[in-house]
Amino acid sequence: MSLYGQKMRECGLLQNIQNKGRGPSMKKMMGGGIVISALFLCVRASGADSPYGVCSHVTRGQEFPTRTTAFKLIHDAGIASVRSDFDWSGVQPNADTWVFDHLDTVLDDAEKTGIQILPILAYNTRFANPAHEHLDAWKTYVRTLVERYQTRIPVWEVWNEQNHPGFWKDPDPTAYLSLLKASYETIKAVNPKLQVAVGGYAGVPTNYIDRLYLAGAKPYFDIMNVHPYSHPGMPEATLEASIAGLRTIMTKHGDADKKIWFTEIGWPTQKHRLTVPGLLRTALATALSGKKKDAWHILVMDDPTFSRTAAPSEELLASELPANSRVRRLSLDALLTALDAHDVDAVMLPFDESYPATGFDRLYRYMREGGTLVEFGGAPFYYARTRAADGTWQQDNTFRLPNFRFGLEAWWMDKPRIPEKMQVHLTGSAQALDAPKEGFTATRFIAPRGLKEGDRFIPLAAGVHNGYTGTAAAVIAYNSDLKGSLVLSAFMETGLRGSSEQVQSEVMPRAALISFQHGIERFYWYEFQAPETDDRDPESHFGLVHRDFSPKPAYLAYKTLAAQRPAGSTVLNRPWKSENGTLYHPQWQRPDGRPAGAIWSFGTSRELALTFSSKAITFTTHTGGALAPRWRDNTTTCVLPVSEAPIYFTGGTLERITPADAQQ
Repeated sequence: MSLYGQKMRECGLLQNIQNKGRGPSMKKMMGGGIVISALFLCVRASGADSPYGVCSHVTRGQEFPTRTTAFKLIHDAGIASVRSDFDWSGVQPNADTWVFDHLDTVLDDAEKTGIQILPILAYNTRFANPAHEHLDAWKTYVRTLVERYQTRIPVWEVWNEQNHPGFWKDPDPTAYLSLLKASYETIKAVNPKLQVAVGGYAGVPTNYIDRLYLAGAKPYFDIMNVHPYSHPGMPEATLEASIAGLRTIMTKHGDADKKIWFTEIGWPTQKHRLTVPGLLRTALATALSGKKKDAWHILVMDDPTFSRTAAPSEELLASELPANSRVRRLSLDALLTALDAHDVDAVMLPFDESYPATGFDRLYRYMREGGTLVEFGGAPFYYARTRAADGTWQQDNTFRLPNFRFGLEAWWMDKPRIPEKMQVHLTGSAQALDAPKEGFTATRFIAPRGLKEGDRFIPLAAGVHNGYTGTAAAVIAYNSDLKGSLVLSAFMETGLRGSSEQVQSEVMPRAALISFQHGIERFYWYEFQAPETDDRDPESHFGLVHRDFSPKPAYLAYKTLAAQRPAGSTVLNRPWKSENGTLYHPQWQRPDGRPAGAIWSFGTSRELALTFSSKAITFTTHTGGALAPRWRDNTTTCVLPVSEAPIYFTGGTLERITPADAQQ
């Protein structure tokens, strides 16, 4: 019996239907509005809808044959809903052929596991392309599916990321509205109790959404739906602003009361590799060749207050540093102190286009006296950032670098002489690297400017286009009034660094808890199973489990989240974060009546004294482990180390937070 059959039996509906032997057939009655309406009321009455979902392509491709394995793991994690594509081309490959077997099978298997499917009605077909210009055919597709599955699927999503050219050629809100309106009217004509979700937008495109409202979309969807990706940025830095912007647009158009779902959000775990593997190793060997040493002492600026994503990962450095390197990852202040206290061979700045103007005089002096500075990841030294008194970093457009005797060249500076992108090939000592024959694409270039006698500009990657010669990577070895060297690469590395699996497991519950705090009704992680077909491609590594279904830590984190904040939990109206946005402590009431919550520290770890309403508190790590804090004698205050990995507590409310070393 399907999940919905079970719910009907619980409500007594199935028995009532079976007792009406002389009445309409079961099939006909299941198509009737009265039975369906009662069924939906029964399902809702059995408990609050779960907020927990996941995207999984179980209706097509490589994930269809392994769907039962996926469903079991999804169910075991406490995830109640799976979002998947009901592709038009898969259901109706040509105008006269309909295929339902794959969808019937998926729904049967999902219901056996207690999972609800959220279908995406989407994409063009060969005989009706684009769909919005063939609305009669589109409505037939929608009506056929909805009539077939109306008793099993309560919510229907219309398209996916219609604001993105990858899913809708030349995105146009007016064109999408014609499709949305036709879909809404068709679905409601079949059964007005069914819900319609607007297609999940790529990001939170408030301009597009505003234009859609202005075109008249408000009456034609029941659920607002966005995909607020921000990776590699963290949810604390972006998510609340995205939600606020969306609610502002909805309020502007008198639609503030509609439910909001996040049907895609995620952080990938792809490997961090350079655009040109081996280039950093070769460049350092070139820059340090004059030093006769058995081991190199290298400092990496890894300062989360400056950038959480741009410091090269351990995985990258393991293959890129010269042999016998000693690496220390330090905050800016600690790094500057180390320059005064140690013999340092090279300093690596964040692998993006920003650099610290604060403290840069010390970095310049280090290089002038013989040290090596490494600046990878786009236009070198392009954005100066200055640290304010409160520790935050701001872009400083007035800061001017010392004369490093090179200049930046890019298409926006000298168009059309400099191309927007150009193929470059390895040169000099980098020619020994294993590289594709076609070379690499570069968009920014480095040129020597004003070198003095003794200084050398050593290209490592360069190309020629219509008479223009551009160098994308080089070493500048100084032997004049400057004695050090610069290792420069203008290849764009930003975005290549994925979250580690550990970071992914920490970010997932934080994003969900922030979302729930702001009234987001559903939270779908993208995605369940990682394809893992390309170790550098983010799209291959969003999954909660690996391709072989072995769980990542994020799977355990989702399972723990669903257990610690069960479906039906409600937000407690209490302060839930610090004013500076570095400490989060949302609280909720579970369906069993017990208060619960979570706490984490964003950007830094700290030891805190937490005072609760009771001492009968249980603590759980973000992946489900038990945690025993140190309680202060005869108090309801305990001391805990708090980091970016959320800690859950159940059994009382959190009343007070102080530094652990504060006077008791």
